[in-house]
Amino acid sequence: MQTFIQKYGFENYVVNDIVHDTTKIIFILESPHVYEVKNGYPVAGKSGKDMSKVLFNNSTFQEQPFGKLIYEKRVVDFGIVNISNIPLQELAYAPLTENMQTPFHKNLFKNFSLFRQNPLLRKKASSLNDMIEIFYKDFTARLKPYQDKKIVLCGAFAQKVFYANFHKEHFLDLIEVPHPSFNNWQKEKYKKDIESLKEFVKVESV
Repeated sequence: MQTFIQKYGFENYVVNDIVHDTTKIIFILESPHVYEVKNGYPVAGKSGKDMSKVLFNNSTFQEQPFGKLIYEKRVVDFGIVNISNIPLQELAYAPLTENMQTPFHKNLFKNFSLFRQNPLLRKKASSLNDMIEIFYKDFTARLKPYQDKKIVLCGAFAQKVFYANFHKEHFLDLIEVPHPSFNNWQKEKYKKDIESLKEFVKVESV
């Protein structure tokens, strides 16, 4: 993955996962975006605040992005692993440098969009599949050490990539929930999913 990042000049857009020695539960999400690149940790924007509002009873914690609380070790039971440690949305690379306005990068951003629409391998799409395989290999290498942790798969994208690379039985326990964007975790139609999530993550930090 490092070679891929260097090839496209994305070194300044890498946002690393956060997993502490004390982490018991890992939340798996898609990729960093504008706020994550700016702050240097995952789940730093509105989705992060929505997660905190749902997961924490502490009013101070509820006002902070989920990623910030974990990054600052104010919450130590949780960790975050993104499918991709670089943004998969072109907007996150804006304002684009001249080097990123070339057909070389535009084709890559098109593949990023296709990957987000459907993160699975396709027939007769060799360049797209080659890129997907790079992301698969990187993600599996980062997650494999944590097979003793409980896993929260946030959203369809994360779920599809996870199951394309792992068997459920390889992990201690896991749960599927909607992605926290668009205020999903507070919507009535996902109420049962979020109630199950709260029970699943019932640890000292919550």
